[in-house]
Amino acid sequence: MTTLVTGATGFLGLRLCQQLAQRGAPVRALVRFPERARALSANGVELIAGDVTDEATVARAMVGVDLVYHFAGKLFIPGVPAEEYRRIHVDGTRNVLQQARAHSVSRFIHCSTTGVFGITGDRPADEEAPYAPTNAYERTKLDGESLVRTAIAEGMPAVIIRPGLVYGPGDMHLLGFFRSIQRGVFRPIGRAPVWLHPIYIDDMTRATIRAAEASEALGEAFNIAGREPTTLLQLSREIAKALGAPAPHGWIPLPMAQMVARVGDVLPANVRHRAPLTTSRLDFLTHSRMYAVNKAERLLDFVAETPLSEGVARAVTWYRTEGLLSSG
Repeated sequence: MTTLVTGATGFLGLRLCQQLAQRGAPVRALVRFPERARALSANGVELIAGDVTDEATVARAMVGVDLVYHFAGKLFIPGVPAEEYRRIHVDGTRNVLQQARAHSVSRFIHCSTTGVFGITGDRPADEEAPYAPTNAYERTKLDGESLVRTAIAEGMPAVIIRPGLVYGPGDMHLLGFFRSIQRGVFRPIGRAPVWLHPIYIDDMTRATIRAAEASEALGEAFNIAGREPTTLLQLSREIAKALGAPAPHGWIPLPMAQMVARVGDVLPANVRHRAPLTTSRLDFLTHSRMYAVNKAERLLDFVAETPLSEGVARAVTWYRTEGLLSSG
């Protein structure tokens, strides 16, 4: 039977398709832009062009499918209208769920986000922690996840996975962070430690596949992150080491950063993402987000294997190979 992956040209979906194809599984990818999926086609992945919100396209993609990985999504970018996130994360999820039910798939893996918990502070959030999304991306992801939980209650064989901060070869979301460290301009904001919970892309993919295989996973939600959280400062030092750049030193006073963020917030929407800081970016850089991962270890038999230093070094090698970071 065929496996369907939505969002197959995104960072997570692309790597998942590659791993599934290497296993010899028949894989079908629903993609908005087929020209971005040539590598998948070369690996034997069947391409279906279309949007997750189009009922006819999703119905066609679902024919003969036994397993669905629903990874279609849009990462948070300042200035993008909330309606665009809702269209993809809520309307798209509703449509894919309906078609999966109509075609009697045996398992539906839904990719949500640990962002549904918002800011956790210095205490790891487990799967039952209160929801507290902080932006349109996280709020619509939570709404999409709610649709899946309702479907589970109605008998849908589904699993919800919530990735932490995924990084590694192929990721473009953290490229600006790597570049700021290479240029020597990154400084932590404020003196308080900020905790993050990264996970290397291949570990994330392995956990996703385990969610599709483990019988104990059905009907459950899982936080998927590395073995241990790390501070933003420690992450920046690992990146600097892999780059051969000086480790960040000093810090930026919080009031100064808040002033810069307010300026970024009032920039036109089409250029806001280029601002050094916005309120949403400041929140990421000054608030801790970390998660309990023992449920995935217990029910999925999954523990992230890649040390942070090794994963960061691989990411730097890929960025340089692609010409996205200088070699010196």
